[in-house]
Amino acid sequence: MNNVLKHVKEEWNKTADSEWYMSYRTNEVIQKILNDPETVFYKQTWDAIKSTFPDIKGKKICIPSSGNNLAAFAFAVLGAKVTSCDISEKQIMYDKMIAKENNLDIEFLVQDTMKLSDINSNSYDMVYTSIYKTFCICRWEN
Repeated sequence: MNNVLKHVKEEWNKTADSEWYMSYRTNEVIQKILNDPETVFYKQTWDAIKSTFPDIKGKKICIPSSGNNLAAFAFAVLGAKVTSCDISEKQIMYDKMIAKENNLDIEFLVQDTMKLSDINSNSYDMVYTSIYKTFCICRWEN
């Protein structure tokens, strides 16, 4: 692993324990997702997702650089087959615990999301990533 990538990984592992990141993992936040999963997304994002996939159930969704995994939890609640990838082992560790406690079937992979070496091409219906008010939905057509 090169020094830059090692540094990025170390910083995200530290951030995973921060008060800011822990605020995304409270019981209140998780319960809101379980009860109303679409609230994780901005309205325009949710509208774009629903127009692309009116029924998320059973869709295979990959989330690279998944961060706090709120979208992964929401997609899982909606019945999608979710793969969550992140460089931070600590983030993945915390989110695996949340998924297990709430019976959410999510595959978690610690990955360099610039490579995604354990991900097979053409194996997902959608790749979803977002940051703040921007988002990207990629859909493969066979």
